Amino acid sequence: MKTLLTGEVVDKKEIILNTIIEEYLKHSMPIGSNELREKLDIDISPSTIRVYFKKLSYEGILRQLHTSSGRIPTWDALKRYWLQRFSDIDELEISSVDELRKWAEEFDVYCMLQYKDECKLSEIINVDDRFLLIVFQNSSVVLEYNEKVERFLTNLVGYDIDRVKNISINVGLYELRKKIEQLLDANIVLKEKKDVLYEMSKYYESHRGDIENFMHSSIFERVEDGIYFEELVPKGYMAMKYEAKIDDKEANFLCVGKVDNSYKEFLTEICATRRRYE
Repeated sequence: MKTLLTGEVVDKKEIILNTIIEEYLKHSMPIGSNELREKLDIDISPSTIRVYFKKLSYEGILRQLHTSSGRIPTWDALKRYWLQRFSDIDELEISSVDELRKWAEEFDVYCMLQYKDECKLSEIINVDDRFLLIVFQNSSVVLEYNEKVERFLTNLVGYDIDRVKNISINVGLYELRKKIEQLLDANIVLKEKKDVLYEMSKYYESHRGDIENFMHSSIFERVEDGIYFEELVPKGYMAMKYEAKIDDKEANFLCVGKVDNSYKEFLTEICATRRRYE
């Protein structure tokens, strides 16, 4: 540990690790002790840096591609790095759909954006005992007529569309659920860089259907806000899901890409406030 004149305590190991990670995220190259010394804000010798290299490698945080190369962070190190920086995000204020599209392409990450719609079930219309028109505030779906279904759905008038969908799943109204999901998918205003998902699918030999889930609005219901790794995507990838605001509208935001992408810079570029995600 080193104490600055301000009284702030600096953990050399953390500084070394964070600098290695940040340099790797910029250049995707290993870094050696002499090069790293030039990047550090603290006075430390290359030999001492090499000692930290060995400690961090032993802990599974750094690795060497070959004996004579410098060090790069492991997937576990990158996971911890992102969790430390993005754990307190409540909402993203995104500049515009066009900006999001531009930077998703630039940073090679898949992005999906869905406007939230406070939509309630308005009424159930019986059409000559042939069809049921399920009317929401700004859209509707059609089912074949069924007297029991008509009575049941009439009791749900006033419920929001997500709740109606969840209830339809629980009672076996799968056709209604599917049609509601199609309505919700219509609120998706952006699905950019889908080739990232196709590339990721190579690691999902037995879970191809999971990749499809990232392209539908249902993912926003099933996944809480936050950062996800192997529990949701293959090793070496990460996913972020957050609430967002764009053009004065509430929205859901999803991002998927490799864990070694420069997500701090990406979020800084897409956000209207240009907040730094340190």
